[in-house]
Amino acid sequence: MFTDDEKKLLEPYVTSTEDNVFAIRNLSGIVGAAYARYSRAKGGFRETLLKEFIKEGQIDPKHADELIARVLVAYGDDSVGELEGGHVSFEKVTMIAAKEIEDHRIGGSPIEQSTRYVFYDQKDDKGNWLYYRGEDVLGAPFGPQYAKTMDFIFQTYADLVEPLKAYYEKLKPIGEAEYDINGDGAKEKFADITDEKQQKAFKTTYNFDLRSKACDTLRCLLPIGTLTNVGMFGNGRFYQTLISNLLTHKLPEFNSIANQTAKALAQTIPQYVRRAKADKYWHETEKEIASLAKKHFWLDTPEVPPTLPHYDLQDRGEEYLAIKLKNKAVNAAAITALLQETADVDQLAAMVFPYSNMPLRKIRRKIENMSENDRKEIVRVYVGERENRRQRPGRGLETGYPHSFDTVINFGTYKDLQRHRMNTQQRQMFTTKIGFQMPQEIIQAGVEDKIKICIEKSDKLFDAMLKTAPLAAQYATLHGHYIRWSIAFNDREAMHMLELRSTPQGHPQYRLAAQEMHKLIAKRSQWRADMMKFVDYENYYWSRADSEAKQRVKEAELDKKYDKG
Repeated sequence: MFTDDEKKLLEPYVTSTEDNVFAIRNLSGIVGAAYARYSRAKGGFRETLLKEFIKEGQIDPKHADELIARVLVAYGDDSVGELEGGHVSFEKVTMIAAKEIEDHRIGGSPIEQSTRYVFYDQKDDKGNWLYYRGEDVLGAPFGPQYAKTMDFIFQTYADLVEPLKAYYEKLKPIGEAEYDINGDGAKEKFADITDEKQQKAFKTTYNFDLRSKACDTLRCLLPIGTLTNVGMFGNGRFYQTLISNLLTHKLPEFNSIANQTAKALAQTIPQYVRRAKADKYWHETEKEIASLAKKHFWLDTPEVPPTLPHYDLQDRGEEYLAIKLKNKAVNAAAITALLQETADVDQLAAMVFPYSNMPLRKIRRKIENMSENDRKEIVRVYVGERENRRQRPGRGLETGYPHSFDTVINFGTYKDLQRHRMNTQQRQMFTTKIGFQMPQEIIQAGVEDKIKICIEKSDKLFDAMLKTAPLAAQYATLHGHYIRWSIAFNDREAMHMLELRSTPQGHPQYRLAAQEMHKLIAKRSQWRADMMKFVDYENYYWSRADSEAKQRVKEAELDKKYDKG
């Protein structure tokens, strides 16, 4: 039990001085060290706080910082770093930078500005469209072409907002729209509603309904160099890794984000990010594996699948096994050896995939025909010269999932599915060369020619940038351009992702992706697909309509609860 004086000292920092379960507050930057310290102390958190962190009636920041440093030395910052965290806003970063930030999926929880709800049709306070304007691109020989092309694409996007809204309004006049505004399970037309609040709610729902359709359609035109915002809650270990990787990256924008992140977190959780620095090991290793992939696994022009979008559920070695066992005596030892070899081939293919522009299946076929020495060379280069346990290769080592897809989908669909974290995913470089997915609504609205001009200009800009700045060339690609991306997961993640991404309010393109993946799983193993019984195959053209109507009902309930007019 605590004395009355001790309780007064503790009350600003804990929700209870008596309960065995309590929350911590007002201790940003200190909690992790205090938890680590009390893991080896006889008393609990509150006793540790009183004994070691509160001096003369208050938290002593200087003393606390010293204790944190000592705790990190004594306990190691791998686990302690996961006990402290912070919120960071990454604003006016490009779409590709947002993907890089979100790709660090362990220990971080992101939320990103949505291209499904936000129009990018306004300039900033300096009169610029919202795209990346770093000196590395504007000051390059292709800089004038870059600025001119981006301006043209954004102006076209802005010019098409009202025509697209008008197209959908004509397709669904407010007089014909139906929504369940009062939550009774029956949909009403606007003419049937007499209550003024419900009329207002109906109009709000209608406007959101049309707006989201226009956003969904027009986002195909947005370049990946578009600026967006990402909010993140992450732990110290997450941020340390993120800063190190961004510092190591070759794109100047990423380096700048890393420096700003380190500066910001130095004011909140300084001890947890102090070791973040550019990783020479990763820099050298990635350069070597990219060079090897260019030599063995590169096509002059990326392969375009026979159908787009494209979903290829990889076999698990049975094709190679059948070839090897053909006309040979079958015995247990031979099968065991061949199964191990197919697993090795999968592993090697995953190592080189993000540095290649080949389909995953084709990479596997090439590796199957490689000599043992060539295979060992892939491993040697990918693993690199490790000097300590923290120097680890990338996600190419995360093979072995029951479901592994090599997909060719547009960037917009990729960015929606990429947010899932209980899986392994790797992408190849964004390019304009695989093709562009033109929404049918663009054609039906009669604005296809305007989009085609933007696609052509984007492709020419990509070619110009590719010669001297291949990584920066990705800024020129559009949301509608196809990318090659691999994603592998187990049954539990398949159930979560495919059921969630096929819900009625989902974007039509990622709903299709979820449905197609589910079909391929069913073709291989029906009982697995049957477990995922909430994968929705229905067609919902106005996908946000019912969801928006439910939102108005919930808002009305909140108004009643809080007695608002």
